[in-house]
Amino acid sequence: MATTSEIEVGMSAIAARLSDQRQVMMKVKANAGTASVALAAIPNDFADVVATVNAFGAGNAYEAAVKAQLAKMTTEFTALKAKADAVAAVDLNS
Repeated sequence: MATTSEIEVGMSAIAARLSDQRQVMMKVKANAGTASVALAAIPNDFADVVATVNAFGAGNAYEAAVKAQLAKMTTEFTALKAKADAVAAVDLNS
């Protein structure tokens, strides 16, 4: 069984670890916000590429492959953006 002084030292260590990890989580939240902004810029930054690929047909093997790749990237983009937004919105004060 811990003594009173050991309890006080332990309680301080617990508080320090909680504080340190809250700072880590605040950085995670900030990084998620940064990721969300960077992801949100993709449609505008690459609008010409996306429009060109979307105009591709299916008759040309290269065009069909690139169009399929864009579809997969779009699915990945949507999921990742939603996750970044969710992490950025986490309330660390509760």
